[in-house]
Amino acid sequence: MIAPTAFKGSLDPVQCAHAMERGARRSLPNAETVVLPLADGGDGMLRCLAQAGACELRWHRVHDALARPKEAPYGVSPDGQTCFIEMAQICGLAELRPEEREPRRTTTLGVGEMVAHALRQDVRRLVIGLGGSATNDGGSGALVALGWQLLDRQGNAVTLGNAGLAQVHRVVPAPCQQEHIEVVLAADVRNPLLGRHGATMVFAPQKGATAQLLPEMERAMRRWAVVVHRAIGRKISRIPGTGAAGGLAFGLLAHFPQAQITSGADFVMQAVGFEQALQGADLVLTGEGRVDETTLHGKLLFRVLHTAHKHGIPIAIVCGDFVGDRSALAQYGALVCETLVSAKVSPEEAMWRAEQMVEENTAKLLRRLNRLLDSRPRRRNLAFPA
Repeated sequence: MIAPTAFKGSLDPVQCAHAMERGARRSLPNAETVVLPLADGGDGMLRCLAQAGACELRWHRVHDALARPKEAPYGVSPDGQTCFIEMAQICGLAELRPEEREPRRTTTLGVGEMVAHALRQDVRRLVIGLGGSATNDGGSGALVALGWQLLDRQGNAVTLGNAGLAQVHRVVPAPCQQEHIEVVLAADVRNPLLGRHGATMVFAPQKGATAQLLPEMERAMRRWAVVVHRAIGRKISRIPGTGAAGGLAFGLLAHFPQAQITSGADFVMQAVGFEQALQGADLVLTGEGRVDETTLHGKLLFRVLHTAHKHGIPIAIVCGDFVGDRSALAQYGALVCETLVSAKVSPEEAMWRAEQMVEENTAKLLRRLNRLLDSRPRRRNLAFPA
């Protein structure tokens, strides 16, 4: 089974999986491969679901993080009952040039437009992947698209983005007429909206905010939370995960009180049938851009390791770079880990040549694994060529 996640900044999960498959063919030309790329609710979620046959991709015109019109994908399940939205495809950080990354201005307006479009399809279930965002507006842009009014003291509409939240005095919520729809917010973090572990302090620097701007942006977000709490009659900003995607989860939870915030990694693995597909596998080949001490703290790669190990299936890893103690991976059945970055290859070169190097290093890894397996009892006869 070939089941990597994204090499962020280089390859999405599907590109990475196909590069690994080509590498595997070079060392194991007769092997049966199951390609099942994975995502955690962020970049690549839709392509992973489509690759597994869980949805069909369609397109709709929305606005990006800087309110520019664009065509963005969404997914519909084979039975037409579930709509999948990946916010990273609409207002994601990877969609912007470095000089365009300004989290005081960026907005989730396009996500709200896509949600409104999905609701017009008469679906019964709405899944929104949160991750990889360029925004820090607390979901306010999405709520505007869903019919909310954000007003200043004079009763005028405030501007979109985090900067506008500093002027918001009251909000007029749009009535939610979709209480019967199941809403799943698939997030890869458990941060609350506010505070030193919140959306602004933790994630805004990754989106272009300077240290000097953080207190101002946090005050705007806190003002937004107070106004929303007053309008909906309940406090939700401390709920784990409301800080996901620059607080988009907070905004969507305010509009959809029935929404459930869940692990994006767990959701995608279940949706693509990862555990069922493991049956009969001899090896799981996985990887991500960087493996470090946080990998074993619940990240997607850890879930792959844990699940495969539970079924007694050995694991091989190809990653961009590795920082830390590799022996920690062995307790989860990882036999070998191959990195793109080395004494001869810089991180910049590894990112630039990622697709080619993933293919080459996969072939190299399998040759190395062949030698390793020759020296120990095998769970099955893997029939690696010399």
